Amino acid sequence: MARKNLKQRGLSRRRFMQSAAAMAASGTLLARAARAAREHDSREDHSRGHDPECEGSRDLNLVNGRFLTLDAHNSVVSAIGIRDGRIVEVGRGAALGPCGRIINLKGATVIPGLIDSHVHFIRCGQNPGHEVRIIETAASVGELQQMIGARIRELDVPAGEFITCVGGWNINGLAEKRLPTLPELDAAAPNHAVYLSTTGAGGAVTNSLGKNFFTTPPRNIVVSPNGTLSANQAFPALQAVQTDADRQRGTAEAIDFAVSLGLTMVTDMGTQGAAVEYVDGYKYMMNLWRAGDLKIRLRSFLNSSFDTGFAAAQSVVTYSFPRHGDDVFRSNGIGERVNNNTTNPSYVDLVKFAASKGWMVTQHSLNLTEISFHIAAYQEAKKIAPIDKLRWTLDHVNPITDDQIAAVKDLGIGLRLQGWNYTSAAPSGPPWRKLVDAGIPLSAGTDSTNVGPLNPWLMMYYMTTMKNNSGVAAAPANLQITRLEALRMYTLGSAFHSFDEDKLGSIEPGKLADLAVLSDDPLSVSDDKLKRLRSVLTLQAGRIVHGEDD
Repeated sequence: MARKNLKQRGLSRRRFMQSAAAMAASGTLLARAARAAREHDSREDHSRGHDPECEGSRDLNLVNGRFLTLDAHNSVVSAIGIRDGRIVEVGRGAALGPCGRIINLKGATVIPGLIDSHVHFIRCGQNPGHEVRIIETAASVGELQQMIGARIRELDVPAGEFITCVGGWNINGLAEKRLPTLPELDAAAPNHAVYLSTTGAGGAVTNSLGKNFFTTPPRNIVVSPNGTLSANQAFPALQAVQTDADRQRGTAEAIDFAVSLGLTMVTDMGTQGAAVEYVDGYKYMMNLWRAGDLKIRLRSFLNSSFDTGFAAAQSVVTYSFPRHGDDVFRSNGIGERVNNNTTNPSYVDLVKFAASKGWMVTQHSLNLTEISFHIAAYQEAKKIAPIDKLRWTLDHVNPITDDQIAAVKDLGIGLRLQGWNYTSAAPSGPPWRKLVDAGIPLSAGTDSTNVGPLNPWLMMYYMTTMKNNSGVAAAPANLQITRLEALRMYTLGSAFHSFDEDKLGSIEPGKLADLAVLSDDPLSVSDDKLKRLRSVLTLQAGRIVHGEDD
Protein backbone atom coordinates (compact mmCIF):
# COMPACT_ATOMS: atom_id res chain seq x y z
CA MET A 1 0.00 0.00 0.00
CA ALA A 2 2.84 2.41 0.86
CA ARG A 3 4.45 1.83 -2.52
CA LYS A 4 1.15 2.44 -4.30
CA ASN A 5 0.67 5.72 -2.43
CA LEU A 6 4.16 6.85 -3.31
CA LYS A 7 3.43 6.01 -6.92
CA GLN A 8 0.33 8.19 -6.82
CA ARG A 9 2.17 11.16 -5.33
CA GLY A 10 5.41 10.74 -7.23
CA LEU A 11 6.30 11.17 -10.89
CA SER A 12 8.80 8.95 -12.68
CA ARG A 13 11.51 10.64 -14.76
CA ARG A 14 10.10 8.99 -17.92
CA ARG A 15 6.55 10.26 -17.31
CA PHE A 16 7.86 13.62 -16.18
CA MET A 17 9.75 14.09 -19.44
CA GLN A 18 6.73 12.93 -21.45
CA SER A 19 4.62 15.52 -19.68
CA ALA A 20 7.22 18.23 -20.20
CA ALA A 21 7.32 17.48 -23.91
CA ALA A 22 3.55 17.78 -24.04
CA MET A 23 3.93 21.34 -22.80
CA ALA A 24 6.29 22.39 -25.58
CA ALA A 25 3.87 25.01 -26.81
CA SER A 26 4.12 26.84 -23.48
CA GLY A 27 7.75 27.96 -23.67
CA THR A 28 8.28 29.06 -20.10
CA LEU A 29 6.60 25.95 -18.76
CA LEU A 30 8.78 23.76 -20.96
CA ALA A 31 11.90 25.43 -19.59
CA ARG A 32 10.63 24.97 -16.07
CA ALA A 33 9.79 21.31 -16.68
CA ALA A 34 13.22 20.62 -18.19
CA ARG A 35 14.97 22.34 -15.29
CA ALA A 36 12.89 20.35 -12.81
CA ALA A 37 13.78 17.14 -14.64
CA ARG A 38 17.49 17.92 -14.28
CA GLU A 39 17.01 18.62 -10.59
CA HIS A 40 15.15 15.31 -10.32
CA ASP A 41 18.25 13.51 -11.66
CA SER A 42 20.48 15.06 -9.02
CA ARG A 43 18.22 14.20 -6.09
CA GLU A 44 16.72 10.91 -7.17
CA ASP A 45 15.21 9.91 -3.86
CA HIS A 46 13.97 13.37 -2.96
CA SER A 47 11.52 14.03 -5.77
CA ARG A 48 8.48 16.18 -5.09
CA GLY A 49 6.23 13.16 -4.77
CA HIS A 50 8.59 11.48 -2.29
CA ASP A 51 9.06 14.57 -0.15
CA PRO A 52 6.99 14.22 3.05
CA GLU A 53 6.39 17.96 2.94
CA CYS A 54 4.42 17.43 -0.28
CA GLU A 55 1.89 15.14 1.33
CA GLY A 56 -1.59 16.42 0.44
CA SER A 57 -0.43 18.85 -2.24
CA ARG A 58 -3.20 19.81 -4.67
CA ASP A 59 -1.02 21.67 -7.18
CA LEU A 60 -0.94 20.08 -10.61
CA ASN A 61 -1.14 20.68 -14.32
CA LEU A 62 -3.29 18.39 -16.44
CA VAL A 63 -2.02 18.42 -20.02
CA ASN A 64 -2.68 16.76 -23.38
CA GLY A 65 -6.38 16.25 -22.62
CA ARG A 66 -9.70 17.22 -24.14
CA PHE A 67 -11.46 19.31 -21.52
CA LEU A 68 -15.19 19.87 -22.04
CA THR A 69 -15.33 23.00 -19.88
CA LEU A 70 -19.13 23.47 -20.09
CA ASP A 71 -18.57 27.19 -19.72
CA ALA A 72 -20.93 29.67 -21.40
CA HIS A 73 -19.30 28.99 -24.76
CA ASN A 74 -18.86 25.20 -24.32
CA SER A 75 -15.13 25.77 -24.83
CA VAL A 76 -12.85 22.77 -25.34
CA VAL A 77 -9.22 23.12 -24.22
CA SER A 78 -6.21 20.83 -23.93
CA ALA A 79 -4.73 21.77 -20.54
CA ILE A 80 -5.56 23.33 -17.18
CA GLY A 81 -3.59 24.42 -14.14
CA ILE A 82 -4.65 23.74 -10.55
CA ARG A 83 -3.25 25.44 -7.45
CA ASP A 84 -4.34 24.49 -3.95
CA GLY A 85 -7.30 22.54 -5.37
CA ARG A 86 -8.69 25.37 -7.50
CA ILE A 87 -8.53 25.88 -11.24
CA VAL A 88 -6.27 28.85 -11.98
CA GLU A 89 -5.56 28.40 -15.70
CA VAL A 90 -7.77 27.08 -18.51
CA GLY A 91 -6.11 26.37 -21.85
CA ARG A 92 -2.63 26.06 -20.40
CA GLY A 93 -0.83 24.88 -17.31
CA ALA A 94 0.07 27.08 -14.35
CA ALA A 95 3.36 27.91 -12.68
CA LEU A 96 3.99 25.04 -10.28
CA GLY A 97 5.47 25.24 -6.81
CA PRO A 98 7.98 22.72 -5.41
CA CYS A 99 5.24 20.13 -4.78
CA GLY A 100 3.44 20.48 -8.11
CA ARG A 101 2.89 17.63 -10.55
CA ILE A 102 2.21 17.33 -14.25
CA ILE A 103 -0.16 14.60 -15.44
CA ASN A 104 -0.18 13.70 -19.13
CA LEU A 105 -3.76 12.67 -20.00
CA LYS A 106 -2.74 11.27 -23.40
CA GLY A 107 -5.79 12.67 -25.18
CA ALA A 108 -8.44 11.58 -22.67
CA THR A 109 -11.69 13.53 -22.34
CA VAL A 110 -12.23 15.44 -19.08
CA ILE A 111 -15.53 16.79 -17.74
CA PRO A 112 -16.55 18.63 -14.57
CA GLY A 113 -17.43 16.15 -11.84
CA LEU A 114 -20.97 14.81 -12.19
CA ILE A 115 -23.57 15.82 -9.61
CA ASP A 116 -26.65 13.71 -8.86
CA SER A 117 -29.29 16.20 -7.70
CA HIS A 118 -31.75 13.59 -6.40
CA VAL A 119 -30.54 10.29 -4.96
CA HIS A 120 -31.02 8.18 -1.84
CA PHE A 121 -27.31 7.62 -1.51
CA ILE A 122 -27.08 7.24 2.26
CA ARG A 123 -29.66 4.45 2.13
CA CYS A 124 -27.67 2.78 -0.65
CA GLY A 125 -24.53 2.91 1.46
CA GLN A 126 -26.35 1.07 4.23
CA ASN A 127 -27.43 -1.82 1.99
CA PRO A 128 -26.29 -5.18 3.40
CA GLY A 129 -23.28 -7.03 2.03
CA HIS A 130 -20.70 -5.92 -0.52
CA GLU A 131 -22.69 -4.43 -3.40
CA VAL A 132 -21.80 -5.28 -6.99
CA ARG A 133 -23.72 -2.32 -8.37
CA ILE A 134 -21.95 -2.46 -11.72
CA ILE A 135 -24.46 -5.17 -12.70
CA GLU A 136 -26.78 -2.25 -13.52
CA THR A 137 -24.93 -2.31 -16.88
CA ALA A 138 -24.90 -6.10 -17.38
CA ALA A 139 -26.32 -7.19 -20.75
CA SER A 140 -26.40 -10.95 -20.08
CA VAL A 141 -26.33 -13.48 -17.28
CA GLY A 142 -22.78 -14.39 -18.28
CA GLU A 143 -21.63 -10.78 -17.95
CA LEU A 144 -23.40 -10.50 -14.60
CA GLN A 145 -21.49 -13.58 -13.40
CA GLN A 146 -18.19 -12.05 -14.52
CA MET A 147 -18.99 -8.81 -12.70
CA ILE A 148 -19.69 -10.68 -9.46
CA GLY A 149 -16.33 -12.45 -9.66
CA ALA A 150 -14.51 -9.23 -10.50
CA ARG A 151 -16.08 -7.42 -7.53
CA ILE A 152 -15.02 -10.16 -5.14
CA ARG A 153 -11.44 -9.84 -6.36
CA GLU A 154 -11.51 -6.04 -6.37
CA LEU A 155 -12.63 -5.82 -2.74
CA ASP A 156 -10.82 -8.99 -1.63
CA VAL A 157 -14.05 -10.08 0.06
CA PRO A 158 -13.50 -12.69 2.79
CA ALA A 159 -14.98 -16.11 2.04
CA GLY A 160 -18.54 -16.60 3.25
CA GLU A 161 -19.55 -12.93 3.20
CA PHE A 162 -22.48 -11.69 1.12
CA ILE A 163 -22.18 -10.18 -2.36
CA THR A 164 -25.35 -8.18 -3.04
CA CYS A 165 -27.11 -5.73 -5.29
CA VAL A 166 -30.36 -4.30 -3.94
CA GLY A 167 -32.42 -2.71 -6.74
CA GLY A 168 -31.37 -0.51 -9.64
CA TRP A 169 -31.42 -3.28 -12.27
CA ASN A 170 -33.78 -5.93 -13.61
CA ILE A 171 -34.03 -8.82 -16.02
CA ASN A 172 -35.29 -6.69 -18.92
CA GLY A 173 -31.73 -5.50 -19.45
CA LEU A 174 -30.40 -9.08 -19.78
CA ALA A 175 -30.39 -10.93 -23.09
CA GLU A 176 -31.97 -13.98 -21.42
CA LYS A 177 -34.78 -11.94 -19.78
CA ARG A 178 -34.49 -13.99 -16.61
CA LEU A 179 -32.74 -14.07 -13.27
CA PRO A 180 -29.47 -15.96 -12.91
CA THR A 181 -30.09 -19.37 -11.36
CA LEU A 182 -28.73 -20.70 -8.08
CA PRO A 183 -26.14 -22.88 -9.89
CA GLU A 184 -25.06 -19.91 -12.03
CA LEU A 185 -24.53 -17.78 -8.94
CA ASP A 186 -22.62 -20.67 -7.33
CA ALA A 187 -20.34 -20.73 -10.37
CA ALA A 188 -19.78 -16.97 -10.11
CA ALA A 189 -19.14 -17.00 -6.35
CA PRO A 190 -18.43 -20.52 -5.08
CA ASN A 191 -17.03 -19.24 -1.77
CA HIS A 192 -19.43 -16.38 -1.10
CA ALA A 193 -23.12 -15.96 -0.39
CA VAL A 194 -24.98 -13.96 -3.06
CA TYR A 195 -28.24 -12.01 -2.83
CA LEU A 196 -29.61 -9.99 -5.76
CA SER A 197 -32.94 -8.18 -5.93
CA THR A 198 -34.37 -6.20 -8.82
CA THR A 199 -36.30 -3.01 -9.44
CA GLY A 200 -39.38 -4.20 -11.29
CA ALA A 201 -39.13 -7.35 -13.37
CA GLY A 202 -37.36 -10.29 -11.79
CA GLY A 203 -37.61 -10.51 -8.02
CA ALA A 204 -34.84 -11.81 -5.78
CA VAL A 205 -32.40 -14.70 -6.03
CA THR A 206 -29.63 -16.29 -3.98
CA ASN A 207 -27.03 -19.07 -4.26
CA SER A 208 -26.27 -22.13 -2.13
CA LEU A 209 -24.39 -20.32 0.64
CA GLY A 210 -27.08 -17.66 0.66
CA LYS A 211 -29.77 -20.32 0.82
CA ASN A 212 -28.10 -21.81 3.90
CA PHE A 213 -28.34 -18.41 5.59
CA PHE A 214 -31.94 -17.66 4.64
CA THR A 215 -33.39 -21.10 5.44
CA THR A 216 -31.68 -21.44 8.81
CA PRO A 217 -33.93 -20.83 11.87
CA PRO A 218 -35.13 -18.41 13.05
CA ARG A 219 -35.29 -16.94 9.53
CA ASN A 220 -36.92 -19.95 7.85
CA ILE A 221 -37.29 -18.17 4.51
CA VAL A 222 -38.42 -20.38 1.64
CA VAL A 223 -35.89 -20.58 -1.22
CA SER A 224 -36.88 -22.35 -4.45
CA PRO A 225 -34.58 -24.90 -6.14
CA ASN A 226 -33.61 -22.17 -8.63
CA GLY A 227 -32.70 -19.80 -5.80
CA THR A 228 -35.65 -17.37 -5.92
CA LEU A 229 -37.04 -16.01 -2.65
CA SER A 230 -39.12 -13.17 -1.23
CA ALA A 231 -37.25 -9.84 -1.19
CA ASN A 232 -39.67 -8.60 1.47
CA GLN A 233 -38.41 -11.34 3.77
CA ALA A 234 -34.79 -11.60 2.67
CA PHE A 235 -33.79 -7.93 2.87
CA PRO A 236 -34.86 -7.41 6.52
CA ALA A 237 -33.11 -10.67 7.41
CA LEU A 238 -29.85 -9.32 6.01
CA GLN A 239 -30.33 -5.97 7.73
CA ALA A 240 -30.90 -7.75 11.04
CA VAL A 241 -27.38 -9.19 11.12
CA GLN A 242 -25.62 -5.99 10.01
CA THR A 243 -23.34 -4.12 12.41
CA ASP A 244 -22.52 -0.43 12.48
CA ALA A 245 -19.09 -1.34 11.13
CA ASP A 246 -20.77 -3.11 8.18
CA ARG A 247 -22.77 -0.01 7.33
CA GLN A 248 -19.70 2.20 7.64
CA ARG A 249 -17.78 -0.09 5.31
CA GLY A 250 -20.71 -0.26 2.90
CA THR A 251 -20.90 3.53 2.78
CA ALA A 252 -17.22 3.76 1.87
CA GLU A 253 -17.66 1.10 -0.84
CA ALA A 254 -20.65 2.96 -2.30
CA ILE A 255 -18.63 6.16 -2.45
CA ASP A 256 -15.71 4.41 -4.14
CA PHE A 257 -18.08 3.02 -6.77
CA ALA A 258 -19.74 6.39 -7.33
CA VAL A 259 -16.47 8.26 -7.86
CA SER A 260 -15.35 5.51 -10.26
CA LEU A 261 -18.24 6.63 -12.50
CA GLY A 262 -17.24 10.31 -12.32
CA LEU A 263 -19.69 11.40 -9.63
CA THR A 264 -18.22 14.02 -7.31
CA MET A 265 -21.33 15.23 -5.47
CA VAL A 266 -24.74 13.83 -4.51
CA THR A 267 -27.84 15.50 -3.12
CA ASP A 268 -29.44 13.02 -0.74
CA MET A 269 -33.22 12.95 -0.48
CA GLY A 270 -33.85 10.75 2.54
CA THR A 271 -33.13 7.49 4.29
CA GLN A 272 -36.56 5.85 4.56
CA GLY A 273 -36.13 2.09 4.36
CA ALA A 274 -32.53 2.11 5.58
CA ALA A 275 -31.56 0.22 8.72
CA VAL A 276 -30.73 3.58 10.36
CA GLU A 277 -33.14 6.31 9.28
CA TYR A 278 -33.58 10.09 9.39
CA VAL A 279 -30.81 12.21 10.97
CA ASP A 280 -29.08 9.22 12.61
CA GLY A 281 -28.60 7.68 9.17
CA TYR A 282 -26.18 10.44 8.18
CA LYS A 283 -23.55 9.41 10.73
CA TYR A 284 -21.66 7.13 8.35
CA MET A 285 -21.05 9.96 5.88
CA MET A 286 -20.37 12.36 8.75
CA ASN A 287 -17.73 10.03 10.18
CA LEU A 288 -15.84 10.18 6.90
CA TRP A 289 -16.32 13.95 6.69
CA ARG A 290 -14.95 14.52 10.19
CA ALA A 291 -11.95 12.36 9.34
CA GLY A 292 -11.30 14.46 6.23
CA ASP A 293 -11.89 11.44 4.01
CA LEU A 294 -15.31 12.01 2.44
CA LYS A 295 -14.44 11.47 -1.22
CA ILE A 296 -17.78 12.68 -2.54
CA ARG A 297 -19.52 15.95 -1.67
CA LEU A 298 -22.90 15.66 0.05
CA ARG A 299 -25.84 18.03 -0.02
CA SER A 300 -28.96 16.89 1.80
CA PHE A 301 -32.64 17.59 2.27
CA LEU A 302 -34.14 16.36 5.53
CA ASN A 303 -36.99 14.04 4.58
CA SER A 304 -39.72 13.53 7.20
CA SER A 305 -42.07 11.28 5.25
CA PHE A 306 -42.73 9.35 8.47
CA ASP A 307 -44.57 12.35 9.98
CA THR A 308 -48.36 12.34 10.00
CA GLY A 309 -48.20 16.06 10.67
CA PHE A 310 -45.51 18.65 10.03
CA ALA A 311 -43.80 18.84 13.43
CA ALA A 312 -40.49 17.41 12.22
CA ALA A 313 -40.13 19.82 9.30
CA GLN A 314 -41.28 22.77 11.41
CA SER A 315 -38.68 21.90 14.07
CA VAL A 316 -35.91 21.76 11.48
CA VAL A 317 -36.87 25.15 10.07
CA THR A 318 -37.27 26.69 13.54
CA TYR A 319 -34.20 25.35 15.30
CA SER A 320 -31.61 24.68 12.58
CA PHE A 321 -29.41 26.87 10.40
CA PRO A 322 -30.35 26.89 6.70
CA ARG A 323 -27.65 25.66 4.28
CA HIS A 324 -25.27 24.90 7.15
CA GLY A 325 -21.97 23.11 6.54
CA ASP A 326 -18.95 23.43 4.28
CA ASP A 327 -18.07 22.73 0.65
CA VAL A 328 -17.93 18.97 1.31
CA PHE A 329 -20.88 18.31 3.66
CA ARG A 330 -23.89 20.61 3.85
CA SER A 331 -27.56 20.36 4.81
CA ASN A 332 -29.52 22.38 2.26
CA GLY A 333 -33.21 22.28 3.16
CA ILE A 334 -36.35 20.25 3.77
CA GLY A 335 -37.90 17.70 1.42
CA GLU A 336 -38.44 15.73 -0.72
CA ARG A 337 -41.29 14.78 1.59
CA VAL A 338 -42.28 16.54 4.80
CA ASN A 339 -45.42 14.50 5.53
CA ASN A 340 -46.71 10.99 4.87
CA ASN A 341 -49.34 12.50 2.54
CA THR A 342 -47.98 14.48 -0.43
CA THR A 343 -51.23 16.46 -0.81
CA ASN A 344 -51.99 17.20 2.84
CA PRO A 345 -53.84 20.57 2.84
CA SER A 346 -51.63 21.82 5.69
CA TYR A 347 -48.63 21.60 3.37
CA VAL A 348 -49.49 25.11 2.16
CA ASP A 349 -48.92 26.56 5.63
CA LEU A 350 -45.69 24.61 6.02
CA VAL A 351 -44.13 25.97 2.82
CA LYS A 352 -45.25 29.52 3.66
CA PHE A 353 -43.51 29.13 7.03
CA ALA A 354 -40.35 27.76 5.38
CA ALA A 355 -40.34 30.67 2.93
CA SER A 356 -40.66 33.18 5.78
CA LYS A 357 -37.54 31.69 7.38
CA GLY A 358 -35.51 31.65 4.14
CA TRP A 359 -35.31 27.87 3.84
CA MET A 360 -34.84 25.79 0.71
CA VAL A 361 -37.68 23.41 -0.15
CA THR A 362 -37.93 20.62 -2.67
CA GLN A 363 -40.93 18.35 -3.14
CA HIS A 364 -41.66 14.91 -4.57
CA SER A 365 -44.27 15.64 -7.25
CA LEU A 366 -44.92 12.59 -9.36
CA ASN A 367 -48.47 12.67 -10.73
CA LEU A 368 -50.67 15.38 -12.21
CA THR A 369 -52.65 15.89 -8.99
CA GLU A 370 -49.47 16.32 -6.97
CA ILE A 371 -47.90 18.68 -9.51
CA SER A 372 -50.96 20.96 -9.54
CA PHE A 373 -51.24 20.92 -5.75
CA HIS A 374 -47.57 21.74 -5.21
CA ILE A 375 -47.55 24.52 -7.79
CA ALA A 376 -50.53 26.10 -6.00
CA ALA A 377 -48.77 25.78 -2.64
CA TYR A 378 -45.60 27.35 -4.02
CA GLN A 379 -47.67 30.22 -5.45
CA GLU A 380 -48.87 30.97 -1.93
CA ALA A 381 -45.30 30.72 -0.57
CA LYS A 382 -44.08 33.17 -3.22
CA LYS A 383 -46.37 35.80 -1.69
CA ILE A 384 -44.29 35.49 1.48
CA ALA A 385 -40.75 35.39 0.05
CA PRO A 386 -38.92 35.14 -3.30
CA ILE A 387 -38.77 31.36 -3.55
CA ASP A 388 -37.02 31.59 -6.91
CA LYS A 389 -34.05 33.22 -5.16
CA LEU A 390 -34.15 30.43 -2.57
CA ARG A 391 -33.83 27.91 -5.43
CA TRP A 392 -37.02 25.99 -4.63
CA THR A 393 -37.63 22.95 -6.81
CA LEU A 394 -40.10 20.20 -7.67
CA ASP A 395 -38.91 16.64 -8.22
CA HIS A 396 -39.80 14.03 -10.88
CA VAL A 397 -42.80 15.73 -12.64
CA ASN A 398 -42.80 13.03 -15.36
CA PRO A 399 -46.33 13.74 -16.67
CA ILE A 400 -46.11 17.57 -16.41
CA THR A 401 -48.44 19.38 -18.85
CA ASP A 402 -47.82 22.45 -20.97
CA ASP A 403 -49.94 24.58 -18.63
CA GLN A 404 -48.02 23.31 -15.63
CA ILE A 405 -44.72 24.04 -17.39
CA ALA A 406 -45.90 27.62 -17.90
CA ALA A 407 -46.85 27.89 -14.21
CA VAL A 408 -43.42 26.58 -13.14
CA LYS A 409 -41.76 29.09 -15.46
CA ASP A 410 -43.83 31.90 -13.95
CA LEU A 411 -42.85 30.87 -10.41
CA GLY A 412 -39.18 30.96 -11.37
CA ILE A 413 -38.50 27.68 -9.59
CA GLY A 414 -36.44 24.75 -10.85
CA LEU A 415 -37.08 21.09 -11.60
CA ARG A 416 -35.02 18.09 -10.51
CA LEU A 417 -35.43 15.42 -13.20
CA GLN A 418 -34.43 11.76 -13.20
CA GLY A 419 -34.20 8.96 -15.74
CA TRP A 420 -35.34 6.14 -13.47
CA ASN A 421 -37.80 5.06 -16.19
CA TYR A 422 -34.72 3.38 -17.69
CA THR A 423 -35.76 0.29 -15.69
CA SER A 424 -39.49 0.66 -16.35
CA ALA A 425 -41.22 -1.79 -18.70
CA ALA A 426 -43.41 1.08 -19.97
CA PRO A 427 -41.17 4.17 -19.74
CA SER A 428 -42.86 7.55 -19.67
CA GLY A 429 -41.37 11.05 -19.47
CA PRO A 430 -40.27 13.43 -18.30
CA PRO A 431 -40.60 15.64 -21.41
CA TRP A 432 -36.91 16.56 -21.51
CA ARG A 433 -37.03 18.56 -24.74
CA LYS A 434 -39.98 20.73 -23.72
CA LEU A 435 -38.46 21.50 -20.33
CA VAL A 436 -35.04 22.43 -21.73
CA ASP A 437 -36.66 24.64 -24.38
CA ALA A 438 -38.82 26.34 -21.71
CA GLY A 439 -35.66 27.72 -20.09
CA ILE A 440 -36.52 26.36 -16.63
CA PRO A 441 -33.50 25.72 -14.35
CA LEU A 442 -33.03 21.94 -14.59
CA SER A 443 -30.83 19.43 -12.82
CA ALA A 444 -30.40 15.70 -13.31
CA GLY A 445 -30.30 12.68 -11.03
CA THR A 446 -31.37 9.10 -10.51
CA ASP A 447 -33.71 8.70 -7.49
CA SER A 448 -31.67 5.52 -7.01
CA THR A 449 -31.28 2.87 -5.92
CA ASN A 450 -34.66 1.36 -5.04
CA VAL A 451 -36.42 2.67 -8.16
CA GLY A 452 -33.55 2.98 -10.62
CA PRO A 453 -29.82 2.64 -11.21
CA LEU A 454 -27.16 4.81 -9.60
CA ASN A 455 -25.07 4.92 -12.77
CA PRO A 456 -25.26 8.45 -14.28
CA TRP A 457 -24.33 7.21 -17.75
CA LEU A 458 -27.44 5.03 -17.86
CA MET A 459 -29.46 8.12 -16.97
CA MET A 460 -27.82 10.14 -19.74
CA TYR A 461 -28.45 7.30 -22.18
CA TYR A 462 -32.16 7.52 -21.27
CA MET A 463 -32.18 11.32 -21.44
CA THR A 464 -30.66 11.32 -24.93
CA THR A 465 -32.47 8.30 -26.45
CA MET A 466 -35.58 7.96 -24.26
CA LYS A 467 -35.18 4.18 -24.39
CA ASN A 468 -35.29 1.85 -21.42
CA ASN A 469 -32.89 -0.99 -20.61
CA SER A 470 -34.52 -3.30 -23.15
CA GLY A 471 -34.69 -0.69 -25.93
CA VAL A 472 -38.37 0.23 -25.55
CA ALA A 473 -39.04 3.87 -26.49
CA ALA A 474 -40.62 6.12 -23.88
CA ALA A 475 -43.80 8.13 -24.25
CA PRO A 476 -44.29 10.85 -25.30
CA ALA A 477 -42.05 10.30 -28.31
CA ASN A 478 -39.23 12.46 -29.66
CA LEU A 479 -38.57 14.50 -26.53
CA GLN A 480 -34.97 13.43 -25.95
CA ILE A 481 -32.19 15.99 -25.55
CA THR A 482 -28.58 16.18 -26.74
CA ARG A 483 -25.67 14.69 -24.86
CA LEU A 484 -24.24 18.13 -24.23
CA GLU A 485 -27.55 19.26 -22.73
CA ALA A 486 -27.63 16.14 -20.54
CA LEU A 487 -24.08 16.81 -19.34
CA ARG A 488 -24.93 20.40 -18.48
CA MET A 489 -27.91 19.24 -16.40
CA TYR A 490 -25.69 16.72 -14.58
CA THR A 491 -23.03 19.35 -13.81
CA LEU A 492 -23.78 23.08 -13.82
CA GLY A 493 -27.55 22.54 -13.57
CA SER A 494 -27.20 20.39 -10.46
CA ALA A 495 -24.62 22.77 -8.97
CA PHE A 496 -27.08 25.66 -9.39
CA HIS A 497 -29.79 23.86 -7.44
CA SER A 498 -27.51 23.63 -4.39
CA PHE A 499 -26.03 27.17 -4.58
CA ASP A 500 -22.71 25.72 -5.78
CA GLU A 501 -22.53 27.10 -9.33
CA ASP A 502 -19.79 29.58 -8.36
CA LYS A 503 -17.55 26.71 -7.21
CA LEU A 504 -18.59 23.61 -9.15
CA GLY A 505 -20.22 22.43 -12.37
CA SER A 506 -17.83 23.76 -15.02
CA ILE A 507 -14.10 24.01 -15.71
CA GLU A 508 -13.38 27.71 -15.19
CA PRO A 509 -10.81 29.76 -13.28
CA GLY A 510 -11.58 30.05 -9.58
CA LYS A 511 -13.68 26.91 -9.36
CA LEU A 512 -12.81 23.82 -7.33
CA ALA A 513 -11.03 21.18 -9.38
CA ASP A 514 -13.69 18.46 -9.20
CA LEU A 515 -13.01 16.59 -12.43
CA ALA A 516 -13.52 13.22 -14.11
CA VAL A 517 -11.09 11.90 -16.72
CA LEU A 518 -13.23 9.53 -18.78
CA SER A 519 -12.63 6.22 -20.49
CA ASP A 520 -14.05 7.67 -23.74
CA ASP A 521 -15.62 10.80 -25.20
CA PRO A 522 -19.28 11.09 -24.09
CA LEU A 523 -20.14 13.30 -27.06
CA SER A 524 -19.03 10.85 -29.74
CA VAL A 525 -19.22 7.27 -28.45
CA SER A 526 -22.02 4.94 -29.55
CA ASP A 527 -25.16 4.68 -27.43
CA ASP A 528 -24.04 1.30 -26.12
CA LYS A 529 -20.62 2.62 -25.13
CA LEU A 530 -22.19 5.67 -23.49
CA LYS A 531 -23.85 3.32 -20.99
CA ARG A 532 -20.46 1.84 -20.12
CA LEU A 533 -18.45 5.00 -19.61
CA ARG A 534 -16.43 5.27 -16.42
CA SER A 535 -13.87 7.55 -14.89
CA VAL A 536 -10.20 6.56 -15.01
CA LEU A 537 -9.19 9.46 -12.75
CA THR A 538 -11.50 11.44 -10.46
CA LEU A 539 -10.41 14.55 -8.59
CA GLN A 540 -12.02 16.28 -5.63
CA ALA A 541 -10.54 19.79 -5.39
CA GLY A 542 -7.36 18.49 -7.01
CA ARG A 543 -7.09 15.42 -4.76
CA ILE A 544 -7.14 12.04 -6.49
CA VAL A 545 -10.11 10.09 -5.10
CA HIS A 546 -10.18 7.44 -7.83
CA GLY A 547 -7.51 6.07 -10.17
CA GLU A 548 -3.84 6.91 -10.37
CA ASP A 549 -1.86 9.67 -12.03
CA ASP A 550 -0.20 7.43 -14.62
